[in-house]
Amino acid sequence: MQKPRDLARALQEKETRKRYLHPNKRSLFAILWRLYAPVRKSPRIVLASITYALTSGVLPLLGVLVTYVLVGLLSAPDASPQRMLIAAGVYGAVFFVCSALSRQVKNRNSMFFTRLRLQYLQACNARSMSMDLGLFENAAFNEDTETAYWSLSSSGSGVEGTYDKVFDLGGTLVSAALLGAMLSLLSPLMLALGIAYVAVMYFAQANVGAFKHKRRMELAGIARRSAMLSRSASDFHAGKDVRLYDMAGKFQQVFEPIFAANMKLYRAFTKRELQLSFLESLALVAVDLVGGLLLINKLLDGVLAMADFVMLLSALVLFTQLMMTLAQQLSYVKVETLYVQDAFDFLDADLNSLDGTRDIPGEGPVEVVFVDVSFSYPGTDRLVLENLSFTLKKGERCALVGLNGAGKTTLVKLLMGLYRPLSGRILINGIDASAFSRQSLYAAFGAVFQEVEPLALTIAETVAVSTRDIDRERVEESLKTAGLWDKVKSLKKGMDTPLLKIIHEDGAILSGGENQKLMIARALYRKDTRIMVMDEPTSALDALAEQAIYQHFDSILKGRTALFISHRLASTRFCDRILLLDGGKIAQHGTHEELIAKEGLYRQLFLTQGKYYQQEGGSEA
Repeated sequence: MQKPRDLARALQEKETRKRYLHPNKRSLFAILWRLYAPVRKSPRIVLASITYALTSGVLPLLGVLVTYVLVGLLSAPDASPQRMLIAAGVYGAVFFVCSALSRQVKNRNSMFFTRLRLQYLQACNARSMSMDLGLFENAAFNEDTETAYWSLSSSGSGVEGTYDKVFDLGGTLVSAALLGAMLSLLSPLMLALGIAYVAVMYFAQANVGAFKHKRRMELAGIARRSAMLSRSASDFHAGKDVRLYDMAGKFQQVFEPIFAANMKLYRAFTKRELQLSFLESLALVAVDLVGGLLLINKLLDGVLAMADFVMLLSALVLFTQLMMTLAQQLSYVKVETLYVQDAFDFLDADLNSLDGTRDIPGEGPVEVVFVDVSFSYPGTDRLVLENLSFTLKKGERCALVGLNGAGKTTLVKLLMGLYRPLSGRILINGIDASAFSRQSLYAAFGAVFQEVEPLALTIAETVAVSTRDIDRERVEESLKTAGLWDKVKSLKKGMDTPLLKIIHEDGAILSGGENQKLMIARALYRKDTRIMVMDEPTSALDALAEQAIYQHFDSILKGRTALFISHRLASTRFCDRILLLDGGKIAQHGTHEELIAKEGLYRQLFLTQGKYYQQEGGSEA
C-alpha cells in the first residue's frame, strides 16, 4: 500500500494491518538464509558447526560398534578379559575425545548466537522507539507486533533457539546417516521407513505449530491483558489500596474471563495435537515392527550371527530415537522460523508516516498557528479538538489551561508532530508543519511532560541526554534553575549519581516532585531550543513551589516561544497570554487581568483554586 500521511489512522483495520505488516510469506529457506547471513560471514562458527556435527554425530555409531566388538570377543573361543578391557578402553578414549570436543565447541560458541539475538532485539527496540507515537500507543497494533518480540525474548526459542537447534541438527543428521547406512545393509526398506517416519512426524508437529502461530494474535492479547493485570496486582504503589479496600477479590473477578479465554485457546491447541498424534505413533510402531521382524527373520534363517544381531538391534533402537529427534528438530525450526519471520517483518515494515523534508526556516523563536484543527484518536469517533484556531506569537509566553480531559496534552502532541490533525492545518513560521522533517520538528522543541519515568542513567547523563561530551557546567546551571541542585549536591557522587537501583545498588530514588524537576533541567539543558513546551511539568509539586519555578524561567526563556500547560491557574499569571481550552475549543483568551475581570470559566476556576492556595500559602496565589 502507498505510504500514508497518518499511518496510525490508516492501519486501524485488522486485515489492513496484517497486509501491511506481513506483505509476503517467506519460505523456510529464505528465512534461514537471512537468519544465517551473519553466521556465514564467520569462518570460526562455520568450522565449529562442522566440527560439532562430525564429533557428536559419530557417538551413536561408536556405541553400536563397541557392542558388536564386545559381543564378538565374548563369543570367541579365545575370549579373554584383557582383550575386552583393551577394546573397552579404546572405545572409552575415542568416545571421551569426541564427546569432550563436541561439548567444548558448542559451549564456547553459544554466546555468538546469544549476541546475535540481542542485536536483533536491540534493532526491534530501536524500531519501537522511532515508530509513530500513534502506533506505539495503539494496543491492537502492539498485539499484532508482540510475536516479533516472542522470537527474541529468550534463549530457548525463536532466533536463538533456531540457531541452537540447527547447530544440534548437524550432529543428528550425521548420526542418522551413519546408522541409516548400516541398517540399509539389512534392508533398504529400513532407511525408507526412517525417512517416512521423519516426514510424518514433521508434518504433524509443524501443522500444530502453524495452527498455534495462526492464532498468535489471540494469544498475544490474552498474554498482554494477563501481564497487565499481574503487574497491577503486584504493583508496589498499589499495595496500600489493594489491602485497605480488599481488592484481591476484584482482581480475581477480572482475571477469571482472561483465564477462561486462555484455557479455551489451549484446549484448541491440545485438540489439534491429539488429532495428529496417532500418525506419529503409527509411524513409530511401523519402523520398530518392520525392523524387528527383519532382524528376527534373518537371525532364524542363520544369515546373522549373534554379534551382528545385537549390533543391528542396537542400531535400530538408536536409529528410531534419532529419527524422532530429527523430526522434532526439523519441526521446531519450521515453527520457530514463523515467529522469526514476524520479527523480520517488524524490522522491515515502514512504521513512520509520510514525512516532510524541509527544515524550519529562520532562527530564534517561532510562530505557531492552529487553523481549524480537529482531532480524534485513531479508532475513536470522539473529537478531542474541534475546529481549534489560535496563534502563538514569536517569543510569546502563553499558558494553556483547562479542566482535566479538555485536550491540553493532545494539543501538545499535535504541536510537536507526534500526531497528525484529522483536519485543519498547523503552521510554523507560516509553513504547514507536515512539510518539515521529524528531526527538524523535534529539534525545535524543549519539552517537559507530565509523565516522568527516568532511566537508569546518572543524573548528568539524564540531564544532558548523552553519555559523552557532557557540559557539566550547563548541567549544574540547569539543575540550579530547576531547583534540584541542593539535592544533587548532597548526594555522595553528586551529578554522577546513578538513578534507580536497576543496574547500580547505590542508585538514587528521587521523589515524584524531584523527578519532575530533573525533567525540567533536561529541557533547560537542550541547546538551540526555539519553543519550550511544558505539559503539567510540576503536578507533583505544591502550588507555591510550582509558581516559583515558573517565575524563575522568565530570565532564561528569552529568544524562545513558550507554552505552559497546567490545570492550576496560579502559575499562569506571569505569561503574556492565557488560552482556556474547554470541550476541544478555545473558550476564552487574554491576559490574567483581562480574564479575571470578566465572568467566565477562567474566573470561576481561579477563584475556586485561589481559596486553597491562600490556605496553603497565607495569601492569594
